Amino acid sequence: MTERRLLELEKEGPLRPRVSSSRPEWIVPTVDHREPRPPKGYLVSFAKFHRHGLGSPSSCFMQALCHHYSVELQHFSPNAITAAAIFAAVCEGYLGMIPHWDLWLHLYRGELLHAPGEATRVRKPVRAGCLNLVQKTSKAEEAREYIPVGLTSNHVGWDSQWFYLRNDDDLFPAYTGCLISERPDQWNYGVVKTLQSRLRPILDALKKLRKEGLTAALVLSVVHHR
Repeated sequence: MTERRLLELEKEGPLRPRVSSSRPEWIVPTVDHREPRPPKGYLVSFAKFHRHGLGSPSSCFMQALCHHYSVELQHFSPNAITAAAIFAAVCEGYLGMIPHWDLWLHLYRGELLHAPGEATRVRKPVRAGCLNLVQKTSKAEEAREYIPVGLTSNHVGWDSQWFYLRNDDDLFPAYTGCLISERPDQWNYGVVKTLQSRLRPILDALKKLRKEGLTAALVLSVVHHR
């Protein structure tokens, strides 16, 4: 990313303005950084993330997702960022509570994405975007527990638009550039059956919102307006 394009993103709203000269909120990679080498206290982020709902400064919920799935920020896919932003906005703006952790684990699981090999059919790990967050679905309309979330499948070139984002108070895991080659067990749905009954009032409220026509598109419009 260039400084001009990041200033445009700042003007649009998703990116925090630079006000600190000693430790700026974001940094443009220099031309010799062919691969990310963020300074200490900085992460690798992408323009697409901020346009898809990554707050700046980031929320406690996004930080919790990083630690729960044992990933760094760049490991999320753009759709994963969108899914997390929608969920947080539904909880805060429509259910009137902070993002509910057990509800998240009940509705979403992690899926490991690989890139196809060029010379062979063996799929290989990717440095960015390997974690996609997949919603639990049901074929029967009456059994569905969440609002409709239809996300785009075309994000060509998104991973080339990277820059350095300040890691406030080191709340996100530090950037190491590690590759994730196998899907960890904690990426499964994580709420034990004995606790699922406690989610019933919230799931009932979500069904009501769904029947009243709430969709991910409407929630995202609110997120961007904010």
